[in-house]
Amino acid sequence: MNLVTDPTGEAIVAHLTTAITERLDAGESVLWLVPGGSAMQSAAKVLEQLEDVDTSRLCITLTDERYGAPGHEDENWSQLAKLGFSVSSINAYRVLRGEDAETTAADFSDKLAALFETYQYKIGLFGIGADGHTAGIKPHTIAVTSSDLAASFKGEDFERITMTAEAVRRLDEVVAYAYGEEKHDTLREILHEQKPLADQPAQVLKEVQTATLFSDVTA
Repeated sequence: MNLVTDPTGEAIVAHLTTAITERLDAGESVLWLVPGGSAMQSAAKVLEQLEDVDTSRLCITLTDERYGAPGHEDENWSQLAKLGFSVSSINAYRVLRGEDAETTAADFSDKLAALFETYQYKIGLFGIGADGHTAGIKPHTIAVTSSDLAASFKGEDFERITMTAEAVRRLDEVVAYAYGEEKHDTLREILHEQKPLADQPAQVLKEVQTATLFSDVTA
């Protein structure tokens, strides 16, 4: 995984915008997975930069979601919309669809499988937590070990619907966003050590061929 130390948080926006635009301009189809959490603002800025780009071959969905009724106050999709992340003119898949959690996860898994087959370039934006989780893949949960592409489980904070480690492995590129001193030790471990995936799920990001971490941490 390549580290880009960027205290301002602006380099990740330029990187993602360029990565997506170059593929679209070359005639390729692109699947872009976006997260909740602190990385949402970067995603919104990238989408703003794509306003003058032909996005007819772009599809957007989430890396993970907080389960509940569509539109509930903690829904990542709704919080992205509040930041100006409008996908009204772009092909998009909203994870929450008014079904129970098990059905929602199964539908999301099936949808990811179809999208992975349909889109040529698959790029994901991920946050990383101080506990070593990424997307909604929390340590020692089914999301680490499942052979499906999405899973549901009840966490200590939210009931989650998330892509799994297996789904992450199928991406062409991952871009990670992680800022804050409380994460620095974890980030250095991810960069320089090989820890069990069950203990530190974000280790899976290193299994993707092109992986870049943008952070205020130094090597």
